[in-house]
Amino acid sequence: MDDFAQARTHMVDSQIHTAGVTFPGVLQAFETVPREHFVPEHLRQIVYCDDNLPVGEGRFLLNPMVHAKMVQALAPSAQDIALDIGGGTGYSAAILSSLVMTVVAIEENAACLELAAKMWSDVGICNIAGVQGAHANGAPGEAPFDVIFINGALSHVPDGLKGQLVIGGRLAAIIRKPDMAGGQAVLIRRLSQNEFSPTVLFDAACPYLSGFEPEPVFSF
Repeated sequence: MDDFAQARTHMVDSQIHTAGVTFPGVLQAFETVPREHFVPEHLRQIVYCDDNLPVGEGRFLLNPMVHAKMVQALAPSAQDIALDIGGGTGYSAAILSSLVMTVVAIEENAACLELAAKMWSDVGICNIAGVQGAHANGAPGEAPFDVIFINGALSHVPDGLKGQLVIGGRLAAIIRKPDMAGGQAVLIRRLSQNEFSPTVLFDAACPYLSGFEPEPVFSF
């Protein structure tokens, strides 16, 4: 076992499993997807740290514990179609790819999307479709989705994004109000055409994802 494989196993054992992540598929995904492959060379030695890790262009890998708990809350299944939003270098889509049938990865930045496509190809993943577009718009042309995962904080979930869920679909995001230093990981389940049920999962902190920043408030 090489050093990165050992670090990956340690991450799963000490950061993820101990935080209450017990779903075998999620544990296996985090133990097998090479996290170090999705960061620049100079970050590889710290890629398994228990923190958010900036990877350039305003994108970052989420804290492994936060990421894994959110994915487990989505309860992805092998027949699901997933939407991954703002994944930057493609790691989060790679995690989902082993848990669902197809992942649509929406990314605003063309350079990030091109790099992510190369990363997926390099590790032999072939069930991810990369799409360039505004994060907040989601991917209406490919909707509906069984699960939606958002890689970063947002002040609120746009109605148009929730509307891309199937009935019974789930969306995981970190909601961070403008007056909050941190945020909360939230699961939103679509119950019917016009009814959604939010559940607060746990406290979580991360930067806002591009396209989801709160609107500036002006005072006079």
